[in-house]
Amino acid sequence: MTLAAIRQRTEAALYRRGFANAEVRSLVGLQLLIALVSALGAAVASGFSNWGLSYGAGAVLVTMNFYQLALFVQQAVQARHGAVASLLLRFYGRLIVTGVVLYGLIVWAGANVAALVAGLSTVVATALYFGVRRIMGKNVKEA
Repeated sequence: MTLAAIRQRTEAALYRRGFANAEVRSLVGLQLLIALVSALGAAVASGFSNWGLSYGAGAVLVTMNFYQLALFVQQAVQARHGAVASLLLRFYGRLIVTGVVLYGLIVWAGANVAALVAGLSTVVATALYFGVRRIMGKNVKEA
């Protein structure tokens, strides 16, 4: 199966789960792909050591947060009534849950903090790639 086919199937699945906006769907699909590939690569390259598994945990955690935030913002834009209060409650709820999970990973599971941060930064790589791809696409269309 090609990368294009995987992306198409992922975007179709995201559409069925409520991601109606094509750009949001593309961005979330890209994050899922980057997180999955990099987490598996880190785990295999490190011999499934604490570092690789910690990286994977960070990538999964940030991807779950990103997925939920993207889905909610898309719904909030459509609803508009009471969206600000709900957005804030969900944001702080996610922040608290993320903090508790990170605390548990570091203190109880002994996760490597640098690897967790590296895994959490996959969302930054996604945003950079998505932004560069959009800018390059606009430059090509202008020429």
